Amino acid sequence: MAAVDTTRTAAAAAAPLAPATRDRLGAWLTAGAVANGAMAATYVAFSVYVMPMLGRKDDAGFVHSMQQINVNIENPLFFAAFFGASVFPAVAAWKQRKKGGGSAMKWAAAAAALYTAGVLTTMGINVPLNEALAAAGDTDPSAARADFEGTWNVWNAVRAVLSTAAFAASVQSLRLFRRNRV
Repeated sequence: MAAVDTTRTAAAAAAPLAPATRDRLGAWLTAGAVANGAMAATYVAFSVYVMPMLGRKDDAGFVHSMQQINVNIENPLFFAAFFGASVFPAVAAWKQRKKGGGSAMKWAAAAAALYTAGVLTTMGINVPLNEALAAAGDTDPSAARADFEGTWNVWNAVRAVLSTAAFAASVQSLRLFRRNRV
């Protein structure tokens, strides 16, 4: 592990950011908060509204609706928020670290880590379930639904909690950044 030059770190932390640098850092933090808020809202909406509504459909209606949602959700705006929710706060934390860090940096890093855990959940569990549902077609909707619904709902709730926590961390990072001007 490399030794940390505390003299340089302390000096960097004490030095005010140039206005242009401060504006760019504020933009990264704001973008992170917006993206995390959008993703938290998406996952929470699925947990509290979309999936309960689809749960009332018959098996064929449920499977068809989820297949259509999975096709239509893959769009540039969704992907910008989906990936930006990790990238924006991570970049902000990295830029703050270069300037000496501080509390805002720690909250931005926490936001990136929390949301990234949700991305890993999505890629490792929810996406494979979505792909299996798509591959099932409409030949046996009862079996397809049984293999999909319960597991997908549990892991979507995990994503909702992680992304909501990431949103809260993003907002806290932005709040501290504005308050401390660091």
